[in-house]
Amino acid sequence: MVVDVRRTAGSSRRWRSPALVGAGALLLGLGAALVRLAGCLAAADAHDPNVVFESDWSTDTGTSRRAVTDGGRWKNYWEFNNGAPVQLMSVVPGGPGGGNALRVMQRGSNPGYAAFVQQDNVVRPSTDYFVRYYMRNDDTSSVGDHIVTADMQAYANLTYMRRLSGSTGWRFVISLYGCEATYPLIHWGPIKPLALGAWYRFEYYVDFVDRTHVQVHVRVYDASGTQILGDEDFRQQGWGEALWNGRSDWTLKSYYAADHRFCVDPAALRQFGMGNNGQKDAVDSRLPWYFARVQIRTDWWPGP
Repeated sequence: MVVDVRRTAGSSRRWRSPALVGAGALLLGLGAALVRLAGCLAAADAHDPNVVFESDWSTDTGTSRRAVTDGGRWKNYWEFNNGAPVQLMSVVPGGPGGGNALRVMQRGSNPGYAAFVQQDNVVRPSTDYFVRYYMRNDDTSSVGDHIVTADMQAYANLTYMRRLSGSTGWRFVISLYGCEATYPLIHWGPIKPLALGAWYRFEYYVDFVDRTHVQVHVRVYDASGTQILGDEDFRQQGWGEALWNGRSDWTLKSYYAADHRFCVDPAALRQFGMGNNGQKDAVDSRLPWYFARVQIRTDWWPGP
């Protein structure tokens, strides 16, 4: 639980928030060329011991390893390009507050392009933590890319952002089916559309209620800093039709209030990654999405 005071890391007490089984794995392919770029693990903010990882891509702009890994803050960087001279990730100006942003391109699933940055061992196993990142989406591909995850290859344990887009807007779901996939409790998302070309702030509280089960709380803010989504907005699949435990109108808020939780592999949730998973049937739109100002901490919601 997190109460309304700062707390030390390691506690996993309970808290009540106020506020498509995954189709398509990484398209690595037999002929995929893997570029693995390693840097050093980022140190936590020396002025705040509760910050265990952060990256704002302020090191440089461009396509270099130094830019994309933010001077080595991201330990892992992969480009899966099937041998083609294609790079999906670069750093550009124009992020929120005048900072830089990581730009990720959509190049489709044929022959298949993917790229990820990932940080390993960010938190201790089965430890509560909070995540913040800013995101802007310009891409219109509709297939459901899982682009912000825990461990990149074990994304079923927790996908923070599975993005579904179109020509007039986009939406997303979070996904939790790491050790049990029970329809209609796999993907949870709001019906409210988000605007193309606009920055949003996404925050998550991952609450370990025991060693292998979590409740994940979500808050989304618009560019003015107004909260526009919370647990009460994240709906089960098959809303109004698919029954589970006598109801077809579960939200994350009501699901947690009934003392339900999700089973996970705690080792997978120690990692944090973002990029483009090369989703099956994605179109080659050549349009981007952007990430900025990532922070992971162990005491409280990060805020702006």
